[in-house]
Amino acid sequence: MYILEFDGLFRGVQGGANSTTKCGFMCYGWLIRRTGHIVARGHGTYLRSDDATSNAAEYLALIEGLEALLDMGITSERILVIGDAKTIINQMKGTAVSNVSRIKKLSSRARRIARKFDHIDFLWVPRRENHAADRLSRRALRQFKQDPHLFDYAMSYLLTEQKKHKKNPPLFPILDLRIMQPRNVEF
Repeated sequence: MYILEFDGLFRGVQGGANSTTKCGFMCYGWLIRRTGHIVARGHGTYLRSDDATSNAAEYLALIEGLEALLDMGITSERILVIGDAKTIINQMKGTAVSNVSRIKKLSSRARRIARKFDHIDFLWVPRRENHAADRLSRRALRQFKQDPHLFDYAMSYLLTEQKKHKKNPPLFPILDLRIMQPRNVEF
């Protein structure tokens, strides 16, 4: 059995189009374990000039982790997906629905990917039990903030894109790191 742990994190930026929208950085982290050993991990950051949220960040983490499983060719083995975002887990289980259009798109994408696996289950865990994925999402934020040129460019991009795309702003990836580790390496 493979275990996919995921976590997303959102940091807002002042200057959204209006008080009901959010622009900012959505960081994610995921890792895949088999028999207690990490076989793959990844983290990254997306920008969005509008409708950036914690739930969107969680879905991006889930999607990135599921895509990594596909890239590894793992579709017929049992997969347990673990996350601390109860809303996302419940939506993936089918016990809750999203009424937010941006989240519906990410939710549909995640469900479409999840259907490619023969045996997949979703389990909610409290945040204190999701440390490894949380550390990876925080690492993505730190790496992004530590590069002053990239951070300044991203801030400029967010404010420019916000004016251009009042409706349907694009996701802009600025950091994406995947490490596939076939040997027994602990994080």
